[in-house]
Amino acid sequence: MNGGRILLPTDSSLPALAATIEAVKLAKERKTGLIILYVTETAPTVQLEMQAGNVALKRCKDIDGILFAKKLAAEEGVDVEEVAREGPVAGEIVNVAKAMSVSTIVLGSSRPHGMTELYLGDVAKSVARMAQCEVITINPTPEQGKKALELARSIAKREIPKTVEHITTTKQFKVGLGLFTIFTVIYAVFMVMGSYDRSLMGQHILGLNVGLLLGMLVILIAIVMAVMFNRYASAMEKKQEG
Repeated sequence: MNGGRILLPTDSSLPALAATIEAVKLAKERKTGLIILYVTETAPTVQLEMQAGNVALKRCKDIDGILFAKKLAAEEGVDVEEVAREGPVAGEIVNVAKAMSVSTIVLGSSRPHGMTELYLGDVAKSVARMAQCEVITINPTPEQGKKALELARSIAKREIPKTVEHITTTKQFKVGLGLFTIFTVIYAVFMVMGSYDRSLMGQHILGLNVGLLLGMLVILIAIVMAVMFNRYASAMEKKQEG
């Protein structure tokens, strides 16, 4: 991968959907990964503020912005990591960018005006002012917003592709490959000992042949590794689906 990863703060708003398309495209061009961030605002909100946000940001109730980003990235062969935070939106975006050493933040901007700006502020402007990395803001035109929404609805109906390239970039595959490598080394050592030190293998401990004991130990290690990996993979799948 070239350089740091791309950070995509997202939700179900039209600007965020348009930013998702650009972020995935940029990550693919740079051959780097994508960090998908969702921030839950912890400050108390009133009904008027919520309505202002929904209208200004054009939130789509039928679209899951996080799932859209994950599916689009998977289709383009981009590795993703999902992060969730709670707190002031702009501040958390900047904090995650710094903590994870990202090279670029890509986020949607609605450029609110008047009373709407009074309630919402401008997250993109705040992030651009505070961030220590490149910030790309996407303020889609009506046509771009329409295309982003159509793509999001289309992708929502698709399954995440399980291509070889996609599978080999998952954490489960990397952990499984690591465990397989460790077991291969252990098994190779056992075979070498059996071939070149037969006297050791022929000795007895507690009435049992050393070769038999070591063979049983190798099998036990394989079983333990398999159980550990199965639990890890299941937990990761539930986390990704959630």
